[in-house]
Amino acid sequence: MTDREKSGSRTALRRGVTLTLTLAMIGGAGAAVLAGRVFLSAATAPGPASFAPRTAVGVMQVVLNEGYTVTRRFTGQVEAAARTDLGFEFGGRVTEILVEEGDLVPAGAILARLDTSALIPERAALEAELAALAADAELARLTLARNDVLTARGVRSVAAQDDARLALARVEAGMAATRARIAGVDVRLDKSELVAPFAARIGARLADPGQTAAAGQTVLVLFDAAPARARVGLPPDLAATLSPGDAVAVEIGGTAYSATIRQIRPDLDPSTRSRSVVLALPAAAAPVLGDTVALIMEHSVATTGFWAPLSALREGVRGSWSVMALEATADGDRTLPAAVEVIHTEGARVFLRGHLPPGGRIVAAAPDRVAPGQLVLTRFAAARE
Repeated sequence: MTDREKSGSRTALRRGVTLTLTLAMIGGAGAAVLAGRVFLSAATAPGPASFAPRTAVGVMQVVLNEGYTVTRRFTGQVEAAARTDLGFEFGGRVTEILVEEGDLVPAGAILARLDTSALIPERAALEAELAALAADAELARLTLARNDVLTARGVRSVAAQDDARLALARVEAGMAATRARIAGVDVRLDKSELVAPFAARIGARLADPGQTAAAGQTVLVLFDAAPARARVGLPPDLAATLSPGDAVAVEIGGTAYSATIRQIRPDLDPSTRSRSVVLALPAAAAPVLGDTVALIMEHSVATTGFWAPLSALREGVRGSWSVMALEATADGDRTLPAAVEVIHTEGARVFLRGHLPPGGRIVAAAPDRVAPGQLVLTRFAAARE
């Protein structure tokens, strides 16, 4: 046998062995697939029917109402019955500040003084000038009296008598002018003292002794000692329903009180477009000036609907809302979605409007754990009326 024949024989032998091994592998794989299918079929063979346990949910009955009440809070501020920025009418150096911030002072009390050292000699000079004019006036009177006698005897002329009379008039006019100047100095002396215009509590103190205060510059801020009041802005339509003397509920520092409407301003605030209502606060409130006060008012809205907890709502598409209603079937209670409209929210509950019959039931708790058409176990939850 030649070398070429030997090589061909070996090649044929290798091909036969490769083919045999390939066929054997294919057969083994087929057998494994078949055995797996048989095993899976046996494992998933239908047995006795079993059902998932039903979800327990809290339910509530729908109770229709003809409306609801809205509690509205309007914020205002506590203010004094009167506030005065007190300053001297004339400028000068401040010599005394007789009060401190927070002091309670009666009406007419002296609060501060200006330096009057320049006014005292000026007044003394005017008084001396007045005395000199008084002497001149006395001399003019005597002269006039003598001239009257001499004129009556024909010794003096009428012109001399007129000169004496007019000289007396000029002196008396000068005396009147001097008295007016003295009165002006007295006014400046009086204005050099700051006097409390009413019983007040001292607020800010804006000057100290030794400081030069300009005319009209604020030296002390006074708050009326009368009971504080509150100012609250209300919408015009709501303010129109109130009248002075009405009792209203207010809240100061977390405590509720009863206040009385003192006045309602007739104009609108240009910035808030609201009407200011002034409230007389009770003495027991002891409010701090500038503190926040809340006016609490209730407003009734007439519309048919029912209350439900927030947990009963399910969010739908495009901002819609629904609840899970319940219908009784032969197999038990089954869930059914019902579209509703949210009318008002109040804390953890909502006022809803929808096509639900009175006495119907809805899922009040855990609505996200149930799906439409699901059978559920029901237990009544406390409905917040």
